[in-house]
Amino acid sequence: PFRSPWSNIYEPPLEDGTVPSEEMRNLEVEANEVFSVYRDQYYEGGISSVYIWEDEDESFIACFLIKKDGQGKRGYMQIGSWDAIHVIQVGPEEEGAAHYCLNSTVMLSLTTDNKQSGTFNLSGSIRRQMSMTLAVADGHLVNMGKMIEEMEGKLRNSLDQVYFGKTREMVCTLRPPPEVLNMRLPDS
Repeated sequence: PFRSPWSNIYEPPLEDGTVPSEEMRNLEVEANEVFSVYRDQYYEGGISSVYIWEDEDESFIACFLIKKDGQGKRGYMQIGSWDAIHVIQVGPEEEGAAHYCLNSTVMLSLTTDNKQSGTFNLSGSIRRQMSMTLAVADGHLVNMGKMIEEMEGKLRNSLDQVYFGKTREMVCTLRPPPEVLNMRLPDS
């Protein structure tokens, strides 16, 4: 069974299922609304969910999830998916500040099919961690949102440089573009 972050109801029904306190539930509802807008703006669709639960010592944990699937939407891509998982542990407030520890994982998979290049599959994941102590004057949701936005930017750049950059380098080495094949070295 799982608990819907939107309705707070277990599916299938579970009589003794754990639910967040009223304060955490209100934060969870607001986080789902805000994160849905974030997902729509950055991902142009997909599915997002935010789950929040209490931890020990007046702290809590929030899990932000995004899933984006794509089929035949860009160029030669046949199948593709992006799964982002952001888990933030928020420490208790002390002197108007709280400690945030973010663990993020992005899993990427895409398959292309093209007559010239054939079938190509690229899959992988990347994980990063970030910790910050931030003032809570603007609220926990603002702080968590800023951290996730910054982390996703770093993860996208890493994926672009590592996965796509290295893959492009390897493909061009193994299968040089036609214009490179037509070039000839000068006679010596």
